Formats: sequence, structure tokens, C-alpha cells
Amino acid sequence: MPPHICVIPVRMQEAWLLFDEAALRKAAGNPSGRQALQLPDICRLEQLPDPKDILYGLLCEASGLRGRRLKQFSVNERVHRLAELIDDFSPLRALSAFQLLETEIQQVIETQDWCS
Repeated sequence: MPPHICVIPVRMQEAWLLFDEAALRKAAGNPSGRQALQLPDICRLEQLPDPKDILYGLLCEASGLRGRRLKQFSVNERVHRLAELIDDFSPLRALSAFQLLETEIQQVIETQDWCS
């Protein structure tokens, strides 16, 4: 059986995507956007009541689209793109659930002897 790792965010995994404004703007298709985005404080991500709703709203806002074009904006696709665009997840080390995930990953790597 291949090794496995449990990923259990405190709320929703979308909370872990709410910290990189540049990646969020790129994922929204508007990397040069000037709209002020109110990203939540990283230390409070695990306490957000509905991180998915916040993420979807921020992507729509960052897109700069209005009216019909905004209605055609595929937020689900953009969320997946955002996950691909984030290069550095280290700021999430401030979160307890992410610390546990990182520890489990390190243990699997060592157990499987993948670091040699």
C-alpha cells in the first residue's frame, strides 16, 4: 500500500489559499489589477467562518470584471489555478493544521527514504 497523508484543515482547504495576493490576481486573470483586496490576516485564516465564500469573492473582485463578463467568470477553475500559482506556502507555517501536515509529510519522506 502506498503511503498516505491526512490533510485536515481546521475549516476548509480554501483558507490555505487566502494569503498570496499576487497569485490571486494572476489566477483571476488580472495580474496588474489595482482593486484593493482585503485578504484576511494569515493568523486568523483558521477562524474564518466561510473561507470558500471569501476566496470566491476575492477572485471575482480581483478579476475586475463586471456584469455579464463577471457572470461568465469560472471561479472554480480559478481556484484550481490559484493553487498551482502559489510558489511558497511557508507563510502557512503560522497555522497549526498546516504545521501538522508538514510534519506528516516529512515523516513519510523519511520513512520511505525518499530524501537520498
